[in-house]
Amino acid sequence: MICRLSGGVASVGEQTVVIHAGPIGYEVLVPRAALGLLQRLVSGEVTLFTLEYLEGNPTVGHLVPRLIGFLSEPERDFFTELLKVKGLGIRKALRTMAVPAHQIALAIEHGDERFLASLPEIGKRTASQIVAQLRGKVSRFLVPTAAPLPVAEMTAAQKLALEILVSWGDRRADAQRWIAAAVEAQPELAEPDEMVRAAYRVKHGGLG
Repeated sequence: MICRLSGGVASVGEQTVVIHAGPIGYEVLVPRAALGLLQRLVSGEVTLFTLEYLEGNPTVGHLVPRLIGFLSEPERDFFTELLKVKGLGIRKALRTMAVPAHQIALAIEHGDERFLASLPEIGKRTASQIVAQLRGKVSRFLVPTAAPLPVAEMTAAQKLALEILVSWGDRRADAQRWIAAAVEAQPELAEPDEMVRAAYRVKHGGLG
């Protein structure tokens, strides 16, 4: 199973992104919340954490393999929890994730059915089902996860830190994500060497 895909962002559609990994272009379904960032990353690189499934009707033998991609592992894990709710299929659940996973998880833990019902594809009945089935089970998703910083939006110091990490053998998409997480946790970081050290702390499990 393909569980991770790194490559260049070739194009972004209404529900999908095309990732070039070597000579191969992969069409990947993504949550609505990820589309804006991926659009800004066109011609840049990204790492998506993926799931595979077969779409179609097995009774007639017409099944199409599909890839689903997320900007972080926690978002992928949250999606698998969301699929446990009766009536939420894969496409429907992806459209439901029109906001970051941690916001949906917070609404579930607080029993905020009004917010959940405002999400695409979710009405009052499904909102109640989500709370009933998942409340108390998604608290680990309450902490936001940093998305990779688009290069065009990085400061000069962040770009230099990125190039240092890449020169040391790290993948560009991974380094972008580590720097984003480091800067989010420590906004006071100003020097490239500080960012590199903080990024490696993120890589190895935390900023403490």
